[in-house]
Amino acid sequence: MNILVADYGLGPLVDVEKTIQAGIAKLFERNRTEPWFDGLWMNEYGEVLYGSLLVSAQAYCVGSLRDINEIRVSLGLNKLTKEKAYKTHRVKVQGYSLIELVNCAANYFKHRDEWSDTWPENYTTRVLTAFSMDCEFLINEIQGFIDSEYGYKTLSDLVSEWRSDLIEQSKNES
Repeated sequence: MNILVADYGLGPLVDVEKTIQAGIAKLFERNRTEPWFDGLWMNEYGEVLYGSLLVSAQAYCVGSLRDINEIRVSLGLNKLTKEKAYKTHRVKVQGYSLIELVNCAANYFKHRDEWSDTWPENYTTRVLTAFSMDCEFLINEIQGFIDSEYGYKTLSDLVSEWRSDLIEQSKNES
């Protein structure tokens, strides 16, 4: 067994996710105790918290792909490109996977303020639109959408399943 099969990145991601969920709970508490802290403030703060979680999940995927490719090479297989790996998931909408949704939502969070057009025509917006994530405060909607529509209670559940599936597929290919 290759040591990289062990998922060393999952623990930190789960910790980040739990911390951010605690932060979201604090927003609701603050809303109850501070009347001026209304829904708009909650949405603005929530976008920063959930956006940070998406970027953490994105970093987990990048690290996982590095591990997966090292495993593939040790099995005599070719490396996967990021594009091919991210498309490899059982849930797809209009040809885009949930992993692509997570990646593009993280990119949107990181780069939206750099865009001169509020919704440019690019890969990120095409993926978000395919999943109907072209609304205001879409970052806040992502986790609830992934849970309600596809049954993943946490982003860490989704991305760790993706990692495990790619490792298993690699073993089966060799």
